Amino acid sequence: MDSDELVETLEAMPADDRDGAAADEEKVRYFIFTVCGASYALPPSAIKEIASDLEVFPVPACPPYVPGLVNCHGVPHTVFDLRVLFESERHRAGTFLVLNLDSDDVAFGCTEVDEIAEFPVSCLSTFAARDSEARFFAAMIELPGRRIPVLSVERILQTLENDLA
Repeated sequence: MDSDELVETLEAMPADDRDGAAADEEKVRYFIFTVCGASYALPPSAIKEIASDLEVFPVPACPPYVPGLVNCHGVPHTVFDLRVLFESERHRAGTFLVLNLDSDDVAFGCTEVDEIAEFPVSCLSTFAARDSEARFFAAMIELPGRRIPVLSVERILQTLENDLA
């Protein structure tokens, strides 16, 4: 292979594959979804099912970020409105992410399901949870011009438990 062929081959490769270090770097996959224009991420293993057009049945005496329950295959799931949890503004979810949990039946309302994407581990950053919203995040996916918080399901569920105590 002469240098011109090598240059053509390299130019045809995706940018991540050109750098040996980037190609060899460990990658992680995340399920990306949107709530009213804000993107969030969860490990794909955290999602059991994506359900649409379920009726939310209100439950009295719940915190504002729990609008009620949805019936998914005969099992009631507690719905979390992440927009209320993070911004104190309610939105009507048309899609629900039924979480894959052993001990709880939970669904997060979302506006759009975006993708399952793979990122180099170097794109993940952990940070100290200083502000009220950041305490719900396990990490941040740092991309050029875009930051996607990785939700901590455990911390969100702990908040509900504390609020109901």
